[in-house]
Amino acid sequence: MKTYRTATQWLELLQQRSNFKGTNIEFCQHHNVAITTYYKQRALLAEYQPNSTLPVQTTNPTSSRFIQVKQTTTEVCAQTHQMWCSLISAQAS
Repeated sequence: MKTYRTATQWLELLQQRSNFKGTNIEFCQHHNVAITTYYKQRALLAEYQPNSTLPVQTTNPTSSRFIQVKQTTTEVCAQTHQMWCSLISAQAS
């Protein structure tokens, strides 16, 4: 069941985050909020209230559950590029 919150309710909820000892995921589970919604609301609030006192999560490399991924660029030769373009054009028609 979806819970709709007002801007004031989101502000209160986001301020409660600073007193919560767990991760953002645990906080969201505790308050029945989707993690994507939490981040979206936090970003929206930061956009409209740039000087707000919302807690900012600091990263601690030793406690992260995620790995960092580096983005690389792969060069594609002209023949391969032309072949893919031909295939895509053939499928589109």
